[in-house]
Amino acid sequence: MTHDVGGGIAGKHQPAVPSEFPGAHGLAPSHYSSPAIHALEIEHIFRKQWLCVGRVDEAPSAGDFFTVEVIGEPLIVVRDQDGAIHVHSAICRHRAMTVASGAGNTRSFVCPYHAWTYALDGRLVGAPEMDRSPGFDPSRCSLSHIRHEVWEGFLFINFDGGAEPLGPTLAGLSERIRRYDLANMKTVRRLAFDFDCNWNWKLMCDNFIEPYHHIGAHLKSLEAILPARLGTTEDTDGPYSVVTMRYRSGKSPSEDAKDDGPWLPTLAGLTEEERGDFVIIQVFPSTLIALYTDHMEFYRMFPEGPERIYLEKMFCAPSTAIDEADFDAAMDRLVESFKVFRNEDIDICLAVQRGLSSAFARPGIFCHLEKPIWQFARYVDERVPGAGVR
Repeated sequence: MTHDVGGGIAGKHQPAVPSEFPGAHGLAPSHYSSPAIHALEIEHIFRKQWLCVGRVDEAPSAGDFFTVEVIGEPLIVVRDQDGAIHVHSAICRHRAMTVASGAGNTRSFVCPYHAWTYALDGRLVGAPEMDRSPGFDPSRCSLSHIRHEVWEGFLFINFDGGAEPLGPTLAGLSERIRRYDLANMKTVRRLAFDFDCNWNWKLMCDNFIEPYHHIGAHLKSLEAILPARLGTTEDTDGPYSVVTMRYRSGKSPSEDAKDDGPWLPTLAGLTEEERGDFVIIQVFPSTLIALYTDHMEFYRMFPEGPERIYLEKMFCAPSTAIDEADFDAAMDRLVESFKVFRNEDIDICLAVQRGLSSAFARPGIFCHLEKPIWQFARYVDERVPGAGVR
């Protein structure tokens, strides 16, 4: 049974079901709870693939830094005096103490255990009494460097020094979203999830990237604005999925009368058609991005176990919007609006995680609106054997 709230629909006719897709299955339920499979995912995916740790604008000035823990590895992101971004392991090369936590501005990182001191570029520049240790070479004791790339303002890291560069694999996506000008957006709000997120990281991705659940979980919220049946999944040439949805007529930020509160101005570079679009993107494995007609949101998300994730929601806006007089009020409204369907999604993720542990759970047969889950499942299956995707 499907639901329709009524009212006109913006955009084109209902998309046809892709002929090659019906009957496709996803990952086995065990892939969402098995400790053994989770260990394989850490080894073959999270230690080898490009992972988004945030935005470069989170460290805008010399000495600015923030820390993040990725699959158990404490990392420091810092901008040096020359303006270059560095990503270091936060583990001191002496006795494995973490040399930094939180975020802030600093001239150096000083280990609180024995006061070993590191420059912003990771070099060891101070080690009390170590000049009396035969053979000690400070140049061989820098903080471990983590490979990184910046894509559209997002900062990605890779623990595998031999991995292929990220940028060329996302060239098609960059072209697809170029008019949103993401590289020049600024991170303006951060919403931490101050409760346990006890569900699998792939379940988080699955729920984010498909519009089908709007007719159930979000019937009274998102479905009234973004009808599920107009979602279309694009065929891509890289490790990512793109889903375009159309706002119901009169409901997009560019069309709304804006008489019930402040909004951000529509992004200047969008085409007329894009002003009626809502675009959701998954860069595999775990980068989740939502493009609105007036701002951008993304999740900072990492697995902490087979049935637990670390999760933050980040809100980004162009500098021109930040200068608006009612910017803070508009952002307050956006955050509160997000919390409505966030709570709906939390209930769903917790319930589905429990269901996946049932002896009666089976790989789902996908609706055409779930094609991006199938794309993602094939990505996982190529890297973790035995997923059984078809």
